[in-house]
Amino acid sequence: MNELVRAYFSDYYIRWILVLSLALNIGLFAFFLFFVKQSSIPIVLHYNVDWGVDYFGEVKNIFILPVIGLIIFLFNGVLSLRFWLRHGELSYYLASVTLTVEFFLWLSGIALYIINS
Repeated sequence: MNELVRAYFSDYYIRWILVLSLALNIGLFAFFLFFVKQSSIPIVLHYNVDWGVDYFGEVKNIFILPVIGLIIFLFNGVLSLRFWLRHGELSYYLASVTLTVEFFLWLSGIALYIINS
């Protein structure tokens, strides 16, 4: 198992995709922590283009986005590691999906910040 992990993380693309994904997740958490004003006033947590604002909540609920990103990062990372030896292409796909999800979480986080400003 130790050799599998070492071989998995020795791949250049996998290593950089996972590092970027984790950095984006930590960055999103830090962005919310430092730029979203903590108050007791409810904020917009979901905006729909057709109906407008459809979900309000407490400020601490905005941290659900980075938590979802972390769960997806861990889940896809473990699956990617498990498939590394037998299906290398699938490992690349799972790691790339993790990075794509982090980008979309950043887009939604920036949109929520702009809506609540």
